[in-house]
Amino acid sequence: MKRPCVNLDSENTVQEMIEALNKSLDMFTALDGVVGITLNGGLSRGYGDYLSEIDIVIYLHEQQFMEYKNGLYPFALGITMIDGYLYDIKTVIFEKELESDYDSIALWDLSYAKIIYDPQLKIAGFIKQKLSKPIDISHASGLLWSAYWSYKLAGDIWIHRNDTIQGHFTFNNAINPLISALFIANNEYIPHEKWLVHMSKSLLWTPENWDERLKGAMGTGDYSVQSLIDRQNYIDCLWREINRKLCDMSEFYSKLDFVQKGSYETLNRLVKKSEYTLAEWEAVSSLDSLNYEPIHTIFKRTGDKIMINKEALLSLKSEDMYVWMHEIADEAIKDMLA
Repeated sequence: MKRPCVNLDSENTVQEMIEALNKSLDMFTALDGVVGITLNGGLSRGYGDYLSEIDIVIYLHEQQFMEYKNGLYPFALGITMIDGYLYDIKTVIFEKELESDYDSIALWDLSYAKIIYDPQLKIAGFIKQKLSKPIDISHASGLLWSAYWSYKLAGDIWIHRNDTIQGHFTFNNAINPLISALFIANNEYIPHEKWLVHMSKSLLWTPENWDERLKGAMGTGDYSVQSLIDRQNYIDCLWREINRKLCDMSEFYSKLDFVQKGSYETLNRLVKKSEYTLAEWEAVSSLDSLNYEPIHTIFKRTGDKIMINKEALLSLKSEDMYVWMHEIADEAIKDMLA
């Protein structure tokens, strides 16, 4: 499957830099306790230039790592020059990396890593293990909400208050989570923000005319109030297309948005079953979820029982909850009456 890639017009010296690394490789493999070495960073993704570093990760057994860390490495760690090339050298404890819970950015970098030394194939097995867990598209919900809060909830405030500089600053905060959600919508790990926009251009699926509309979503125009309104519209259109893609991927065929899916499903459990013991509820959700809308207003607790308050649910008015929460409750009512 074609993956997001680097696509630049500037001179690509990646092969030259990899050859330089190969010439220095014996210096790194000579360390005691080396399990393996990977090439990471931009070179592992096929691109390098005079501004690039040769990023390598050296996996060591714990005993040797602890010995070397006391100033005994035969070469400098971090940013250093070797034979005229800039390196960024990192050493890690192999056993601890096996146990570590990698976040999306770490997994993204690892997914492009090139193994350059692995005598016992332990690094190959390590990478396969780390990348075997499916991407959880539910994580896109929080990202979409973060984007929405910045461009719509806070955005409306600054449009109304005519502070265009603050408004554009707030809109800026919507771009990172919006594009991050797009990567999840492609079943891809979220890149480091240094590469986020660039590599989004080569995703298999993007909203139509992604490059041009992204410029509109990032453009500040003439800093008039109209420039805020125009920019908000661009972001909103992209947000809604990514939202619909995620709904389709998760087979969430509802009038609700993807960000409402989790709350809707939690509320719907209570509506359908009507009554849970505390233990039963904790098996499907959390007791803390009862403290938030739309559940808080329409449940009651008696002893160790949690029950739907159908009267409270059926009597809800639009002004009783924030619009998103009321929409979720309204869908639950339809399900209950169906």
